[in-house]
Amino acid sequence: MTDEQARVLARDGNVAVTQLNGRAFPGLHIQGDTFAELQRQLAGAVSRLSHARDDAEAWDDLDSAVEELAQMLHFYESVLEERDVERPYRRKSLG
Repeated sequence: MTDEQARVLARDGNVAVTQLNGRAFPGLHIQGDTFAELQRQLAGAVSRLSHARDDAEAWDDLDSAVEELAQMLHFYESVLEERDVERPYRRKSLG
């Protein structure tokens, strides 16, 4: 185990934008319970949809998880923009 530190650039609820020493771009830290709940929602929805494509609750879970991830990504991108840091990726247009 190494004893490393990260700079916290910004926090918002259960997520934070952090910068590890030696890394070119900041990362997104997600609390473990938040990450586990997102994984549970996604896995459960996928499982239910593999049996019944019209499962409204599964679609709601997927929508909810995608929205939460979108909010995290927006937060990450806004922090990078505020600090004039280029994104480590290019967003592709969805259509």
